[in-house]
Amino acid sequence: MFLFLPLVLALYWLFGSRWKNHFLFIASIIFYIFGDINNIFLLLLFIVINYFLGIYVAKLRKTSYENIILWLAIGINIGVLAFFKYDSIIVSALNIILRPTTFSFTPIEWHPVPLGISFFTFTAISYVIDVYREETEPQRNLMNFALFISIFPKISAGPIVRYTEIANEINDRKLNLEQFSYGVKRFIFGLGKKVLIADTLGITADQIFEIPIHQLTASIGWLGIITYTLQIYFDFSGYTDMAIGLGNMFGFKFTENFNYPYIAKSLTEFWRRWHISLSTWLRDYLFIPLSHALMTERIRQKISIGKYKTNYRAIISIVTVFTLCGLWHGAGKKYIVWGMLHGIVIAVESTWLAKTMRKWWVPLQHVYFLFIIMVTWVFFRSATPIDALWYLKAILGFSKISVPQYKLYMYYNATLVLALFFGILTSFPVPTSIRNYFNAEKYTRLMPAMEVIGLALIIALSFISIASSTYQPFIYRQF
Repeated sequence: MFLFLPLVLALYWLFGSRWKNHFLFIASIIFYIFGDINNIFLLLLFIVINYFLGIYVAKLRKTSYENIILWLAIGINIGVLAFFKYDSIIVSALNIILRPTTFSFTPIEWHPVPLGISFFTFTAISYVIDVYREETEPQRNLMNFALFISIFPKISAGPIVRYTEIANEINDRKLNLEQFSYGVKRFIFGLGKKVLIADTLGITADQIFEIPIHQLTASIGWLGIITYTLQIYFDFSGYTDMAIGLGNMFGFKFTENFNYPYIAKSLTEFWRRWHISLSTWLRDYLFIPLSHALMTERIRQKISIGKYKTNYRAIISIVTVFTLCGLWHGAGKKYIVWGMLHGIVIAVESTWLAKTMRKWWVPLQHVYFLFIIMVTWVFFRSATPIDALWYLKAILGFSKISVPQYKLYMYYNATLVLALFFGILTSFPVPTSIRNYFNAEKYTRLMPAMEVIGLALIIALSFISIASSTYQPFIYRQF
């Protein structure tokens, strides 16, 4: 914010349109080096390999080799991801299989997971598959393709931008003042969400989840999961806002990744609003192909005439996809359990519960959803699934503590109350409603001044918070 971004923006505007992509690629590589210098050559090799795979997938269309190249591309990308993120799980599984024999594998010496590997591998896979499906032509300019994979606003933590969404902008984009100013506003708003709300709530959430589980009271436990529920949303959506804002500053329109997920009335609806780029990726490149593979011709005919109902094949697909979604987030058992729970609940909703819930009072639907999402976030945040079960036992009032050592007032202060207030307020479309109200004709002249004052206040408070507090890492960076 204080050196890299201002310098890159200034130089970017000095370069002619012919060299803008070259400069932005170099800036992205420098950005990546600062974040993960050890794996910069892996990223460059990854770019080159997928560049040629995309070209050969297109070149060998309608031949007997097209499927081979496609599966080779998918295998290479998944293999890179599995090697760095899931080597311990793979080695453990192989050793279990080989237990009756004298053979065994030694776990690979620990190595850091490359920055953003989950995001740029999924980006590359979607690109190759889209080329295979003839939804886009391959990018034959290596520099342009390298920029697509590595552009710095999105490489570390998404959103998962598909090539078809920004192909025209990579090849030829025009930037105007209106788009640039929107990018600045979106960046500042995201910065405030991350620094002022997520980081403030994160301090309390971290402290509470570090309490020995046998000393956790129900009131403190609920405060911990409420703060974490809001923290993870504002941390991730705040970063997404900054990424989208940065994209607009350079002439790119990245896909939206959040749409007020906590106003959902079911877990199914939640996934239409949360991490949209991931959920649509899983739908288009995993769920639909898997469901199609499990379908019989009779089921396909029912779908074509609109008489299809969810059956066990669809349930298998849903649970499988969400279990893999959990595994995508991390190699720990807790992520697998978290994903599986989401899959099971969504499968139940898709069979009969959703139809029943439509008859409920709307606030009751929201209560149902919020309870489900907070329970599953406990598994996501806890160290192990066992710890999560003990945490749930405590917040549901089944944990008996004779002399509690930790009191609620120890975590309750004015700063936390303010963060909770603005966190809950902006979890709903309140800012949009306020903006629309003041954009009415009689407030047209007043709105720009109010907007400038609000953004200035957000950025000033954010800088003060950054300068006066300890470093709070971006949660999704580890995924």
